[in-house]
Amino acid sequence: MKKVYWNYWFGDDHEAKLPDEFMITPKKFRAGYDPEYDHSKCPAWKEYTENMWVVKQPFDLGMKVDTKEKRINTDLTQKAYDDYFHVGERWLEGEYPEIQFKLNYVFWTNEKDVWVEQIPHPLLSRQGFEVVPGTFPISYWHRPVVVGLKILDTDVNLRLRRGTPLYYLKLRGGNFMLERREIPEDWHKLNKQTAVLKHFAPFKAWEVIRSRVREGKCPIKWK
Repeated sequence: MKKVYWNYWFGDDHEAKLPDEFMITPKKFRAGYDPEYDHSKCPAWKEYTENMWVVKQPFDLGMKVDTKEKRINTDLTQKAYDDYFHVGERWLEGEYPEIQFKLNYVFWTNEKDVWVEQIPHPLLSRQGFEVVPGTFPISYWHRPVVVGLKILDTDVNLRLRRGTPLYYLKLRGGNFMLERREIPEDWHKLNKQTAVLKHFAPFKAWEVIRSRVREGKCPIKWK
């Protein structure tokens, strides 16, 4: 079984974490799943869900997107809002406004060709949100997994209670176990490079990723 390391932080401060007793960490999707469902015995379903975890909202959050004023009102303090929310230029002007939660999950591994995939959780749409899906190779690319959202219900009060499923996290490229570790300093240095690339050459990251995938080796060996 291949090993993938993980950790997280909030906002822009790499040390910003909740107490371990309060934080809801990713849990295996099949942990506690009702075995009475017939589909839970299906080999195809088992194969699909083998390397899947559920990421949940870590604290209660109330918010409302005001489409007339083009702004977001929340029940957070200004500092907590600044730490948790990111709203890009013109993100609130589409049919479905877009926001990002800065709940940064980091995954890294010494294994080759390991990809992380972010899959929308169907229950989240009942709360008026939809996660924007995505995938990238954690073997070759060093960035956190954040929570990009489309707001399906605007001009109404929305509530995300602590423990609400946000998305499925799936690892591809073998069978995996997760182990929490402190994030290596070298990972942060490589992540800074991805941030600089995004700043000066938006949406060009995939060219670098394709090059690294073709080479088939990670720029650094994690300890």
